[in-house]
Order: sequence, then structure tokens, then C-alpha cells
Amino acid sequence: MDEKPGKTTVRLEHLVHATEHCIAIAFPYNTELIAAAKKAGARWSSTHKRWYTPNTPQHLRTIFQAFKGLAWVDTTALFNKPTPGSTATEKAPAQQAKPAQAAPNPEQQEALAAMQRKLEIARYSPRTIDAYLNATKHFFLHFPAKHPGDIRTEDIEAYQHHMATVRKVSNSHLNQVVNAVRYYYMNVVGDAKRVTFIERPRQERKLPTVLSETEVAALLRAVNNLKHRCILMLIYSAGLRLSELINLELRDLITDRQQLLVRGGKGNKDRITLLSSKALDTVQAYLAEYKPVRHLFEGPNGSAYSPRSVQAIFHRAKEKAGIVKPATVHTLRHSFATHLLEKGTDLRYIQALLGHSSSKTTEIYTHVSTKALGKIRSPLDDLDL
Repeated sequence: MDEKPGKTTVRLEHLVHATEHCIAIAFPYNTELIAAAKKAGARWSSTHKRWYTPNTPQHLRTIFQAFKGLAWVDTTALFNKPTPGSTATEKAPAQQAKPAQAAPNPEQQEALAAMQRKLEIARYSPRTIDAYLNATKHFFLHFPAKHPGDIRTEDIEAYQHHMATVRKVSNSHLNQVVNAVRYYYMNVVGDAKRVTFIERPRQERKLPTVLSETEVAALLRAVNNLKHRCILMLIYSAGLRLSELINLELRDLITDRQQLLVRGGKGNKDRITLLSSKALDTVQAYLAEYKPVRHLFEGPNGSAYSPRSVQAIFHRAKEKAGIVKPATVHTLRHSFATHLLEKGTDLRYIQALLGHSSSKTTEIYTHVSTKALGKIRSPLDDLDL
């Protein structure tokens, strides 16, 4: 007999399904709840006996919407780290179990939910929302006995000191924590004084890793799969971020003008970038063979392609090409900008193609251009020794 939905608790848990990290949706048998799970885009796993969806902020919001009014959604296990022996978690090969972490208490969960609503109203990107919520959650967990409203300025500074001296996190990570905590107390609580004078870490200036044109060519030649080669060619030829690549839709191809429309890039800004002739030929061959419906690159269930899959494609190609530099998918974007600069493209155009708000961000590529440095003669070479 079906349990009444209004009295049912739907539990969200971690699940590793076919090496992908997913959200497991657990509830007693109920036809209405099954319909809600399907509405949320969930699929049934015969192996794990669970409904599941990809683990993304967007899917999490869809789950809440689907079960609204039907059941109470308990996220305690999802916020928690997976524990060994969990019924909903199967470890991927060679993955070591991590120690369990305390879940946010009800007051902290309520504060995080309020923060998420504010961020969504302000139309922050899903990636930024996820980063801010995660940073704020760990900040709250550092003070388990305190209500979020009772955490004072001196507590925030003590947490910063802990992150800098004990955890030894990077300056960029610590700056993200500051941004998240400041947002919570300024925009959610409405108490700007509490965070006005907290210290920011000094900005790090690290030069990006760049592949040479020869290395990029070797990387692309190392990929035999048409879809995989098309993915890497587009990232390099258009200077795309990984998130921008997986969000591309068929309508974003402007083939007659050999342009690519990037919707909702960093800062939620649209921009036009390049669609090279070679990339276009590869894209058209890919479209004829794979026939995607909406997203340019689709996963097995028709959703957007997985970021982890793109990263895996890149690292396999990098290894096969014999490239030993510590490069990532984002290195292709850095390489795109540097190679354009070395070919004489004006920095203002490169800034527009990359979608940078400030020209100072684009100017970093002047420091990694080897061709410009190669024309400079050391004064030592002019000495008569």
C-alpha cells in the first residue's frame, strides 16, 4: 500500500554509478513519488536499487522542485562525505574512502538555503553558487556550537587564520572563502559591519602554463575518436572555458559567419568567438555522424556532456602525445590567447574573444609569449670576454 506522500521523507545520498558521481534518491515505494523522481529526470539503477540523477546544483534544484508539496527532502547524507559501507555509495576503482564529515545542523541548513535563494535571485552562475555554498558550509561547520547569526568578526578572522596556517590553502581559495562569507553576512543577514574590515589575502600572480603550437597539434593528432577530437579542437580554436564547451547548443553555431555564440559565460555574459575553418569541418562531420538534438555534445542520456569526461579525454590525449607539462583542459584556452598574441592579434580583440572584463587579465599573456622574449638580446652577449 502506498505511503501518504505528505508524511514521507525523501533522502538524497551520494552514489557512484558507472564511475560518475550521482545523487541517489531514496524513498518508500509510492507511485506519486516515483512520478516525481521521473519528473526530476531520475533514472532507476537495478544494481543499487535507487533512483539517481547527475550530481550538479541544477539537478539538485530540479529534485527539490519535483518533490515540493509531496515530501520532505532530507539532504543530510548528501552534504555529508560518503562513508565506507554506505548502501548508496560504491567506490570507484582505486578510490580510497575519506573520513566522514559532520553534516550542517538545521540552523546551518536553513542559512545555506536562504543564501542559495539570494544567489539564484541575483542570477549567479550555478558554478559560483555551488562554490559559495560549499565554502560557507565548511565555514559554519568550523563553529558547530554556534548559530550562524552568532558568529562574530573575530570568529571569522580566527577561521581565516586557521585556513592560512593550519590548512595552508592557496590565496585564491582563501579569497573565495572571504567572498562567500562576505556575501552571506552582507546580502543574506544584512550586516555589512560584521565583514567590512576582515582581511583579504594578497593576490597571487602565477603565470599560466601554455602549450606550443607543435604540442597542440600533437595533442589533437593523438585523438582518434571524432567526437573527442571535435571537443578539444573547439576548446582550443575558440578559447573556451570547460563550462562554456559543455553548455554549447546547436543554435550557438553561426556557420555562415564562422562564429560561435557563447551564452552565459563567466559573469553571465554572452560573447561571440571564433569558429575556425578546420574546426567547422570537424564539427560538421561530427554532426552528421552523432546527430545531437539540443546540446552540441550530449551525454548518454541526452543531457549535457560531463566535465569529467572532457578532462579524461584531454589527459589521455596528453599522455599519448608525450606531453609532460602539468597541463589541464584550461591550458588550451591559455594557449589560444598566447598564440593569437604571438601572431600579432591586438590585445583588445583577444580580451573580447576570451570574455575578460578587464584588459589587465588579458595582459598576463604578454608575460608568457616566448616569441617576444626571443627577440630580446641579453647585454651579456655584447661583452667582450
